[in-house]
Amino acid sequence: MNMRAITLSAAFVAATSAAPFVLAQDAVPVSPDQFGAGKGVAETNFQLGIFGGGDENGGLYGGAPSLTLPLGDNVGLQIDGIAGFVADEVGFAGGAAQLFYREPETFMVGIVGAGYFVDDYEQYAVAGIAEYYIDNITLEGTAGYTLGEVVPDQFYGRAGISIYPNPNLRIGGGLMYSDVVGLGGDIQAEALLTDIPGMALFATGAFDDKGATGYGGVRFYFNSATNLLSDDRTKQASTPTLIDIHRKLVRPNFFLSDPIGFGVRQISRAGGAATGGDPFGDVPGDDGNGNGDGTTCADLICTVQDTLGGLTDQSLLDPVTDLVNTLVDPTDGALSALTGQLADLTNVDGALGAVTELVQGLVGTDNSALTPLVDALNEVLVGLGGGTSPEDITAQISAIPGLGGILGGLLP
Repeated sequence: MNMRAITLSAAFVAATSAAPFVLAQDAVPVSPDQFGAGKGVAETNFQLGIFGGGDENGGLYGGAPSLTLPLGDNVGLQIDGIAGFVADEVGFAGGAAQLFYREPETFMVGIVGAGYFVDDYEQYAVAGIAEYYIDNITLEGTAGYTLGEVVPDQFYGRAGISIYPNPNLRIGGGLMYSDVVGLGGDIQAEALLTDIPGMALFATGAFDDKGATGYGGVRFYFNSATNLLSDDRTKQASTPTLIDIHRKLVRPNFFLSDPIGFGVRQISRAGGAATGGDPFGDVPGDDGNGNGDGTTCADLICTVQDTLGGLTDQSLLDPVTDLVNTLVDPTDGALSALTGQLADLTNVDGALGAVTELVQGLVGTDNSALTPLVDALNEVLVGLGGGTSPEDITAQISAIPGLGGILGGLLP
């Protein structure tokens, strides 16, 4: 089973495994201390969020189920899923597992493993999570590491706070940082509707270096005291409040709790890039000039790196390209103090942008004048390292535009 199938299965395992639990609930008496007995997870419970919104990449909508299980008195396991569409039409799905220890009156610490795919790109994360409770205030922290095909391997972190002005209203926000995005933030609000057991409305806004995403929706919480399928509404007085739900039953769905670090905003930007929008991380998008010609380069250093990579791709000279990138990469190369300034100067919007545009007219994009020559030379280099016969190599050289005619009868 490939990783895409695994993440897609995880996205829906919470819903499928919890359905019998929800359907089987009866109207049972609720003791006053059922949700305050000092347990990390008071009982097995289920939540389902349905959301919709949009950003500069287009519309987004989907669903996010979570199943939370008690493992002893203070340890809990939550399985999260998410699936939907971003950038109007790009499908995505993901799954996460949160293992945590919680003292519901004091703190929570845990670890998370998560993954998602959007279009043809996959991304994964492992993170540490923590909460500290002070009366009606919750301090939040996340420190994680991501890897995959959407953004380069990197560390990221988020610090947040949630305030409950009353037990059924949460207002929160946070700041996050990563190498790809820089500084970003989010604001969140959620209100539990006391007239409809287990139903809450929520809204979230997230902003980063390129724009903002806004989405909202409805969330349903299912437990023995909040069951929308029950005809018995006499239990309403004993239903847990929103702060009880958050501290004694569920955890936030991992993909909705930090939209930028590893969540909906990141998925939306990847989906937008995959459909020809602004490039994001390792998802190419267009070339930064609106040309959509298959390159993310907007400066001279990147153009040279890209051209060299195309020339030596899958050949014996690949290590040479890796060495050059280690030296000149303007972000983290050994000479980044110099090459970073040169990249700024030669950005297409910079003082020497005309130089970059001239070079890109020759190499560096799919439509450049010398791109066929670069591709043909790459085939020769790959052939030299792959045991290709001399006759085939000669044929490849002869087929290089212009070069074959110049060499004429010199080739055997």
